[in-house]
Amino acid sequence: MDFSQEELFDACDRLVHGLLDRAGVTQPPVDALRVADDHLGIPVEVVEPEEDDPDAPPRRRRPAAGIVLNPHMTDEQRQAVAAQAIALLLLPDLLRKLDIVPGSESKQAATHFRGLLAARVLVPTRMLRTALRQHKYDVPALHSQFRTARMEAVALRLLDLDSPCVIAVVDDGVVAVRKGNGPPADRKLTAAEQQCHDRVRALELPERVRTGGWTADGWPVPNRRFRRVLLRAVPDEV
Repeated sequence: MDFSQEELFDACDRLVHGLLDRAGVTQPPVDALRVADDHLGIPVEVVEPEEDDPDAPPRRRRPAAGIVLNPHMTDEQRQAVAAQAIALLLLPDLLRKLDIVPGSESKQAATHFRGLLAARVLVPTRMLRTALRQHKYDVPALHSQFRTARMEAVALRLLDLDSPCVIAVVDDGVVAVRKGNGPPADRKLTAAEQQCHDRVRALELPERVRTGGWTADGWPVPNRRFRRVLLRAVPDEV
């Protein structure tokens, strides 16, 4: 594929910005369900799970061409499903912008592209840059602006910006996700991240630790089934 990451991100940003502009969405939070239903005409259906398990997949009484929701889903989960449906609709336009014939892309590429689009639907890049002027990199404050997205999703969007950083999600002391927008990041926390994590987990409050050439900010993530800590680390030499 003959395009750079910057060109890919720019194409995604332009498509999402154009869609939201036409839908009259000029500031966060983005209601993806409203955009999908009212603006794009994507049908939305709520289907009871087949079993008495709120996490069971929705039972489809007939083939569904739109958005199928479980009545037990949280608002964030419903918004994420709607954003994925919008991304699927935008995918052919994105492929054409990248000079890829729709249908010729690999399954892996299609999944990656849809993920980039869906993330931008709920946390559009232009709106995020505007929010950063007021809230800097305070993830909970940013999440208060983009509250239709999960707090973790807001943090991970920071990786698509120019400022080098590493984002980690730690569940009950186990690193579930750790990604950076510079050199590849493995799942081993730096000393700053580990100390910050331990303080956040002990106090259930935001913390900052600077040591070993890194500065790490950490926040507890509320309303999860486990104790989740979110970390953003920046190398001091930047």
